[in-house]
Amino acid sequence: MRYKYFICFIILFISTACNQTTSERDPTGEEIYIARCAACHGDKLEGKVGPKIGKDSSAWDMPNSYWIQTMTTGKGSMPGQNLTDEEVYLIIEYIREGQK
Repeated sequence: MRYKYFICFIILFISTACNQTTSERDPTGEEIYIARCAACHGDKLEGKVGPKIGKDSSAWDMPNSYWIQTMTTGKGSMPGQNLTDEEVYLIIEYIREGQK
């Protein structure tokens, strides 16, 4: 009888360990922007050392291809960033939302 309870306990333990989900989540475009871009372009796209890129800037009508190239290869004194494709698109999405 004890053997049965032990087996049930082991099965229960293994099944709960396999079903655990991680509390980690992927960062948002805003979080990536704040970490990688805001020091130069401002927390709210208002510009600091780098130019403003918000709705009152000349950058609002730039195509996504411009943003992709600028973020990955750099432009002027801005160095290219080591970003994944997903991070680049999340940052572009965040910038576009801030330009509305």
